[in-house]
Amino acid sequence: MKQRPHLRPGPLSAALLAAGIILASPLALAAENRVTDYRIAGGSLEEALQDIAARSGEPVSFDPKLVARLKANAFNGRASTSEALARVLAGSGLEAAPGEKGFVVRRADANVTALAAVTVSGERRKEAHPQRPPTAVSRQKGSTLEAQHIEDIQDLQFVVPGLFVQSTDSNDTQLSIRGVGDGGGQSSGDQNIGMPSSVATFVDNVYFPRPGIIRSLTDIDYVDVYKGPNGTVFGMNATGGAVDIHTKEPSFTPERSASISYAERNTSKVSAGLSGPVSDTLAYRFNAVHAESEGSVKNLSDGNRINGYERTGARGQLLFRPDSQFEFKLSGDYSKELASPTRVFQKVASSFPATARNIGAVYTTGGRETWQDDVTTSSTEQGGVSGDASWKFSNGYVLRSISSWRQYHYSTAYADELSVRIYSNSGTKVADTSIAQDFRLESPRGKWFDYLAGIGYFRQKQDTEAHTRYANTAIVTTYAGSAFKGLDIQRFGMLHDEMSSAYARGTVHLTPDLDFQLGGRYTYDERTGSFIRRNRVNIDTYVRDYKVLPSATSSLKYRFNEDWSSYLAYGYGQKAGGINVSAGAAKTAGYDTLLLKPETTRNIELGVQGVLVPEKLNFLADVFRTSVSQFQTQGYDVENATSYLMNAGNYRSQGIEAAINARPIKGLDVTLSAILNDARYTDYHKAICPAEISATYCDLTGKRVFNAPKRVFALASRYGWEAGNYEPYVSGRYTWRSWTYGTVDDAADTRIPGYGLAAFTVGTKLKTTDGNWDASLWVTNAFNKLYYTRLTGSGTVLGYVGDPRTVGATLKYDY
Repeated sequence: MKQRPHLRPGPLSAALLAAGIILASPLALAAENRVTDYRIAGGSLEEALQDIAARSGEPVSFDPKLVARLKANAFNGRASTSEALARVLAGSGLEAAPGEKGFVVRRADANVTALAAVTVSGERRKEAHPQRPPTAVSRQKGSTLEAQHIEDIQDLQFVVPGLFVQSTDSNDTQLSIRGVGDGGGQSSGDQNIGMPSSVATFVDNVYFPRPGIIRSLTDIDYVDVYKGPNGTVFGMNATGGAVDIHTKEPSFTPERSASISYAERNTSKVSAGLSGPVSDTLAYRFNAVHAESEGSVKNLSDGNRINGYERTGARGQLLFRPDSQFEFKLSGDYSKELASPTRVFQKVASSFPATARNIGAVYTTGGRETWQDDVTTSSTEQGGVSGDASWKFSNGYVLRSISSWRQYHYSTAYADELSVRIYSNSGTKVADTSIAQDFRLESPRGKWFDYLAGIGYFRQKQDTEAHTRYANTAIVTTYAGSAFKGLDIQRFGMLHDEMSSAYARGTVHLTPDLDFQLGGRYTYDERTGSFIRRNRVNIDTYVRDYKVLPSATSSLKYRFNEDWSSYLAYGYGQKAGGINVSAGAAKTAGYDTLLLKPETTRNIELGVQGVLVPEKLNFLADVFRTSVSQFQTQGYDVENATSYLMNAGNYRSQGIEAAINARPIKGLDVTLSAILNDARYTDYHKAICPAEISATYCDLTGKRVFNAPKRVFALASRYGWEAGNYEPYVSGRYTWRSWTYGTVDDAADTRIPGYGLAAFTVGTKLKTTDGNWDASLWVTNAFNKLYYTRLTGSGTVLGYVGDPRTVGATLKYDY
């Protein structure tokens, strides 16, 4: 097995690197009187204004109603921002006047700006996904995530009620939305790869089969979390929803940034970014990040801290935009992580103390401490390239192509949680490769009808090799029996998955205020899998499966006025049937269970959103009911100590969610969001029994679904003001969630208690002629809450604990 990586945090080196980046970089270029090359074709005035804002880097504010249906004048040449605006607006009856920030487009005889104005920032405004449904979606801006210290995909659940993430490392991460998710929750060394996620994860329109590899949310533009079946929108088994991450694009305006953070337990993060033009038609963006931490669990055996990490990553992009009709973006990324994911004893069975005495082991329960003679470590390397090309034709049609190739390599060295040696050189190796291609055609917005249609292809190969090696000692005989002494349980798994799909979505504008949308996707999925297990519960299987997976959505959206709208939507989707790459299913449930039936999800949703007080108070809410049939989840065979996949009956998730955003005074922004979700089994008569019940099967019908807290709310606020050249600010967030079961059997022992987490930041910004500084002090888990992110086991319960209170500081420089 691969040698165990040794984590050596070096915050001082990280600090010196950040300081070097800051001091060695050139001074900022002044934005005033900047002359830019423009190539603006005659067409939509709104798109022309967006193009000017993107190329110049200066905000442009306008009322969408004011520019609707107006045409822009074509303009090619070098000009200042004000000159370019004057050229495209000539003859329209509109003018561009200087505003507080950038320019304001208004009627030529107007003295004030319309209250409904929207602002296009220096970056090209990212439109909603071309297939985006009107159903519930939570958008988080990258700047907000950074300010709230949301570092990786697991942290998103603290700002998006309804999203639940269980993550131990990059290879073991489950996402659920409104209680609909992977069905994980019980893990073993088998690394069962035969079941896809039901919450799809995308980065810059590229599908990531394993969401856990997104460990550092850096240089993010925005993140959308879509709720409910979105298979028509995203494909790739998005029956529970989708997490859609978008990084910042290359800019034709020079940008430089560097930041460094340092916190307790030698936790540090340094990042740097560069962006700017290579030529008039080519721009680049590059960012890199390095983060590390000693960890928050103390190993009492040697006094060292474990459960830490060391992460390094980089991402580069090239944007080629020769004119307003064509653009192509080439992206590449690479990241590496060394980690020591650690489970601790949350409680022990009544028989465990005697067992511990017999083998000479010591232990502790219920905190962030452990006694271990060895430590579990993992190593992850992943990366890929993608190309995103779009052609905009003179008739308004847009053709888009997205291609990607990705690789993922993971290895881990397992250690038991005891202070004596049970395992010896156990571990797992994983190697994934995936390719994807998507073509789609989007029509221009028509008076009565517009549409989008496309075809997609996805193929992946996943291979695993796992060893559970027991030490050749008398301790193993006493602990597990003589049959395990020196035993090497070997497992080899392979999965090939190939999907081809065709999809379309059309919108009929029944009236100027009423839209009807209908969409569907037809996916053909072919997968093969094999599993070999040696030296215990021997098995050698090869299975092929073919499935047709339909998805469909329909919705009505009505605009009451410019401030209020409502929608009624229905979604349907099927997730691919799983292949049991495990011995447990055949041994426990029969060989006919090696193939899982597709999981089917149906969702109906009614929502409303609008403005309660203009520029002061916004509101949105929805009610939903989701039904899941043939729930795909993971069980555990205690006798043979192996996990296996299964269809676990049916359940429904229903509730209400709402969010309010308030700006009561200048500089103060407050957001309150919450979800009430009742997720229960409707038909699960032959369920796995929890440890406290001795029967073979139990009836969980009417019981709570695991990984689905009933109540979650999140409060976030920020207040900033001006003090000369300084802009001080304070911010805070608090997230609370109620209890939930941690495993599919609803075991009382694995019930994860409810908890609340608070974080606060105080800082100031300073604008100088050379650039902008941002210095802050912050604290996460401010009240030092002991909480568990995952609990597993029966009788003896093992858990992963969240980080304790962490105080840190961040210094950032942009120019």
